[in-house]
Amino acid sequence: MASANSTTSARPENRVFIFLALSRADRDAIPHREQVIATSEREARLMLVGRYVLSFAGRMPVPGAYHA
Repeated sequence: MASANSTTSARPENRVFIFLALSRADRDAIPHREQVIATSEREARLMLVGRYVLSFAGRMPVPGAYHA
């Protein structure tokens, strides 16, 4: 049973998602780092997938946000 003063939130927390990205429009593109703030990897990928071929590289907390 959960404590009455639990710090869990019903709202998902934002994270910084990092990807190795390769431009779909440029045949000579060099892989580079792209990062977005999202609540899930799926949401993050949807923001970038139209422009880039992606490879997941990591997930970090949003800088400056409070994390209990």
